[in-house]
Amino acid sequence: MIPKLVGSTTLRYFSEVAERGSFRAAAESLHIAASAINRQVSNLETDLGVKLFERARGRAGLQLTEAGRILQFRLRSAIDELRIANDEIMALQGLGRGHVTVGFNDVVVNAILPDAIKSFHQAHPNITFGVKVDSTRGLVSRLKDGDIDFAVAYNFSPDAELSYMESISLKMYMIASPDHPLAARASVALSDLGGHNFIVPDGAGLIRQVFDIAFGGSNAPINQVVQTNSFELIHSLVECGVGVSIVTGREQKEDRARLAHVEVDDALLSQNVLACCKSPDRNLSPAATAFAGVICDALRAFGQREARAGRAGDGA
Repeated sequence: MIPKLVGSTTLRYFSEVAERGSFRAAAESLHIAASAINRQVSNLETDLGVKLFERARGRAGLQLTEAGRILQFRLRSAIDELRIANDEIMALQGLGRGHVTVGFNDVVVNAILPDAIKSFHQAHPNITFGVKVDSTRGLVSRLKDGDIDFAVAYNFSPDAELSYMESISLKMYMIASPDHPLAARASVALSDLGGHNFIVPDGAGLIRQVFDIAFGGSNAPINQVVQTNSFELIHSLVECGVGVSIVTGREQKEDRARLAHVEVDDALLSQNVLACCKSPDRNLSPAATAFAGVICDALRAFGQREARAGRAGDGA
């Protein structure tokens, strides 16, 4: 929502329509008649002398014009700055109020974020949170658009030109059910996976791109049984004996059945970098800055737990 500091009802209506993708959805969100919103947006178009939306029938529906996209982008920037200003004003009396929006990869969000939010909320009960779970590529886009304050994800591309606040390197492991023929190995090469059923992440994430490059250069005929964007499902399928997969780290959940973790001996799949990043152009609010510090501490602790789990597994 646009902060109350933005006094233009017309701009608020336009922004809601642009974000929701239709006048009906905007009306439901704002509890205003769709005809009233349409009229205000039409008046804005008249004032500006340009169309902001293409109002097509059928599947095409409502589409932003180039002018509309420009206005939406600038409004997002203005809203973001106003939100930061609001948080900074509130911060004059300490971290009394504020809102933090963070982005996380699905595979790591449950291992880090719940405890971090719990401890921070206990210290600052009036700080609220928004959480976006997405692929690394999706999180980079959200950072660029100003949808999130900072993000925690694997393998940010150098081309994204982000500011790193913390990063840790984690080993990669093949996971298998304990009775799998490869489960007792000290390490595996990609060629060892030939002929075995394999569960892979889908093409939306950067880790899948790494897989494709690595397997494309190997002689292993991988049987790709399942593709999914759910890492929880990958673990469950491996536990059931459907096949093997490759994951980052080996920290175990207490309520998860024991899985065999075998270190991957391959240059491309030897390790992943988990990092906390923000856009270099974004000035974090005091609340976001403080919470980012908590997340960075949690990342370092996560890396230490993974290292201990790896050493324990090597000695098993």
